[in-house]
Amino acid sequence: MPPDIHTIRLRHPWQCEPSEVGTRWLRSFNWPAGLTPRELARLVVEGLPASAAVELNGMRLAATADEQFDITALLGPTNRLAIEVSDPAAANNGDCPFDVRLEIVEG
Repeated sequence: MPPDIHTIRLRHPWQCEPSEVGTRWLRSFNWPAGLTPRELARLVVEGLPASAAVELNGMRLAATADEQFDITALLGPTNRLAIEVSDPAAANNGDCPFDVRLEIVEG
């Protein structure tokens, strides 16, 4: 039986700004309520280009083929997520063009 997954969508508000290489989206979020020591927190970013950089709390996350990052050890009471792509046209009126979510799963 597959594990239960609790999903937290990170939709709004995103801050969009130009960067040295293109466009950067920034968003803050708090510690996921109810996260226990037996659970893992995954960041999932669907539609992420291979050239994109993802950072959480100033730490660059290692890219994976399935656009998922284990962020359990990086989480703090308040967290700052940054997604940067090399295409300046990706600003898309400031809306983050990716489906970004946290998935909480039994570890």
